[in-house]
Amino acid sequence: MTQIPSHSQTPQFGHIPTTGILYQQPPSAEQLAKSNKRNKFKAGVKDAFLIIGFIGAVIAGPFTVKSCSEEVDRQTIESIKFQEGARS
Repeated sequence: MTQIPSHSQTPQFGHIPTTGILYQQPPSAEQLAKSNKRNKFKAGVKDAFLIIGFIGAVIAGPFTVKSCSEEVDRQTIESIKFQEGARS
């Protein structure tokens, strides 16, 4: 008796048609409605975070520029004071 060892762990299914295409029942209307609600909610949350992030960046921009400008002015005044002290 000759046996050919099979190294494949894939189970053999006898009920698969020869085309290799498995049939699956289409989702019910209730499943589709639930899925659509979930997808709409996810899209809404994603859009809300994007809008909040954009608004935050727009609002933070002028404050950042103002604080940088004040720092440049402070450093300029300090350098002038330092130079006047070195001349004396």
